[in-house]
Amino acid sequence: MIALAPTLFLFSAFMLLLLCAFIYVIWRSDEEARELCWWAAAFLMAGSSAFCFAFRNQIESLSIVLGNALMLWSCGFLWTGAAVFADRPLRSRSALLGGLVWLSGLWTQDIHLRTAAIAAIAAIYEIMTAYELFSYNRDQNGRLVLARVAAWATALQAGLDVILSVSVPFLEIDAAHFTSSSFTKYRWLELSCYTAVLGFTLIALSKERLASRREIAAMSDPLTGVANRRAFDRAIERATKSASADQTSAVLVFDLDNFKDINDRFGHAVGDHVLTVFGETATRNIRASDTLARIGGEEFAALLYPADQKIALAVAERIRLAFIEEASFLAEGQATVSVGVALVEGRAPDYRETTRAADAALYRAKATGRNRVVFAGS
Repeated sequence: MIALAPTLFLFSAFMLLLLCAFIYVIWRSDEEARELCWWAAAFLMAGSSAFCFAFRNQIESLSIVLGNALMLWSCGFLWTGAAVFADRPLRSRSALLGGLVWLSGLWTQDIHLRTAAIAAIAAIYEIMTAYELFSYNRDQNGRLVLARVAAWATALQAGLDVILSVSVPFLEIDAAHFTSSSFTKYRWLELSCYTAVLGFTLIALSKERLASRREIAAMSDPLTGVANRRAFDRAIERATKSASADQTSAVLVFDLDNFKDINDRFGHAVGDHVLTVFGETATRNIRASDTLARIGGEEFAALLYPADQKIALAVAERIRLAFIEEASFLAEGQATVSVGVALVEGRAPDYRETTRAADAALYRAKATGRNRVVFAGS
C-alpha cells in the first residue's frame, strides 16, 4: 500500500532538502567546484516543489503553477551543473526556460496536456544532463566511474519521461482527484527513488572529483602547468615496468639559456613568462603519450616512450626552434634553450643513468655555445 500523497510529498521534500544541505556544505569546503552550487539549488527547488504538492488539496494553484515550475527549474539547474562539471559554457538562461514556458500558459491546459508537457520538458533537460556527464567521462578516458553511473541513471529517467509524455493521452486521469490517484503516487515514488540515487551519486562524484583535482595539483608545476618532478619520477617508474628488449625510449633534458641574466635584467615577471612560454611550446610539440616536467628552476625534462634516436632528436630540435620563435618577443630575443638527449634500451633500463647521460649531453651543449641539441652518444 502506497503512503498517502501528502505524507509521501512531505517525506520527499525532507529528503531533497537534506540532499541540498549536504551538497551545499561540500560546496562551501570546495568553492572551486561551481557545479555543486547549481546542484544544491536544483535540489532546493525540487524539495520546494514537493512541499507545494503536499498542500495541493488546500491550495491547488500553488501546486499546479509554482510546484511544477520549481520542478522544471530543478531539472534545468541539474543540467546546468552537469555542464559546469564538464567544463562547458554556462547557460543559466536556458536552465530557466522550461519553467518559464510552463508559466507562460501551459498550466492552464487540459490535465493530459499538462502532464505530457511536464514529462517532455523534463526529458529534454535529462537527455542534455546525461549527454554532459557522458561527454565528461569520455574526455577523461572513463576515469570517474560515478560520472557514468549518474549519466546512465539520468538517461534511464529521460527514457521513462519520454514514454510517459507519449502515453499520457491514453491514460485515464481524473483532474479532481489527481493528487490522491495511484498514478500520482507511483509517479512521485519513482521520481523520489531517482532523485535519491542521483543526489547521493552526485555527492560521491563531487568528492571523487575533488580528490582527483588535488592529485593533479600535487603532480603539476603551479607556474607552467606541466608535470613536476614527482610526476616525472612516476612516469619513469611506469616506463621501467613496461620496458621490453625490442623497444627504446628517450630522455630529453632542457635548460633555458641565459635565464639568470634575463631575471636580473628584465625582472622575475619576464622570467616567469619565459618559463610559461617554454612549457606551452614543449607541450604542443610532444605526443600525448610523452611526459614533460619541470624538474628544477629553469630545467625541464621529457620522457619519450617509445622513441628511437631519430625521433628523439627530431622532437628536441622541433621544440628548440619552436621556442625561439615563440619567445622572440621576450627579453630582447635572448630566450633560447639547450637540449641533451639520451636513449634508453634493454629489458631492464636504468633511467637514472640515462638522465645523467642526458645531463652530460646538456652540459656539452651549454659549453659549446648554447641553443643547440646534443646527443649523449655523440
